[in-house]
Amino acid sequence: MASSSSVTNQPPKLALEGNKWVVEYQRDQQNLKIDQTNMKHTVYVYKCSNSTIHIVGKVNSIVLDSCTKVGLQFESAVSLVEFINCKSMKLQVLDVVPTIQIEKTDGCHIYLSKTSLKTEFISSKSSEMTVNVPHGDGEYREFPLPEQFKTKLNKDEKGLSTFPNESSGV
Repeated sequence: MASSSSVTNQPPKLALEGNKWVVEYQRDQQNLKIDQTNMKHTVYVYKCSNSTIHIVGKVNSIVLDSCTKVGLQFESAVSLVEFINCKSMKLQVLDVVPTIQIEKTDGCHIYLSKTSLKTEFISSKSSEMTVNVPHGDGEYREFPLPEQFKTKLNKDEKGLSTFPNESSGV
């Protein structure tokens, strides 16, 4: 039976495999950089911790899976950035991304740029999520993403309506 420590003691990887950048098992690396990108590339970050990744240029999508305390700074993504099973994450968008999806993640702090204010957020089974919006000169205004929701049967009894629960800090 493999222990959890033997599973995560894999050799670190940062490589382009076809159209997919693979970043795996990076630990305590503060200067990881992917700078040879194009719009067909995807970036997959798996089981990294205490690291910072900078992606230069525009990529198709970025997925962070099972990471802890990873900071990601990127210029643009064509479709989305997705967090799955992560903890204590930070993300900075320098240009644009249409969608940020957060699943089963605890602690996700997103910093938008003035050009990314139309980003949409999809979240499920996650907590401690904030969106930081530029405000003034170098300042950010922080907004929490709702964690709790209230659903009611519509008056016509033909559907449901869901709203953020007011006690969830929104």
